Amino acid sequence: MTILISIIIAILFIVGLLGTILPGLPGVGLVYAGILVYAFTDGFVAINQSTVVYLGILTVIASLAQYFGSLWATKSAGGKKKALIGTFVGALLGTFAGPAGIFLGAFLGALLGALMEGSTPDAAARVALQSVIGIISGSIIQFFLAIVLIIAFLVAIFA
Repeated sequence: MTILISIIIAILFIVGLLGTILPGLPGVGLVYAGILVYAFTDGFVAINQSTVVYLGILTVIASLAQYFGSLWATKSAGGKKKALIGTFVGALLGTFAGPAGIFLGAFLGALLGALMEGSTPDAAARVALQSVIGIISGSIIQFFLAIVLIIAFLVAIFA
């Protein structure tokens, strides 16, 4: 493998890890892209096609962690259907507004949804805050799953 390919993979891994913490970057997706670059340039020798599929499934799960972490936290704080929908839509739309957008979008979406459900402003704020805590928890999960992807990659190529 060329040095250029190794540098590209390392950059994808580093930016991917940062992306698990900074919303707006496709964190684990970039880590997986680095694995794919290696697999294709290596002819699927060290990392075979089934490993690529398994790591792809893990990537999808990790990518969804941020959204579903927020939904779970919203529900655990007492949010109902409208708060859950508001959280998801707000977080999704917020990703287009930069790093803070996902947090603000989820917060405002959950707040609006909870208020529409008839929650008191205090209860709605609690639901909204919990949705942001869920996103942060999801980011932590994404970070650790990205580390798992990188470790699996290193084990596959050096084992």
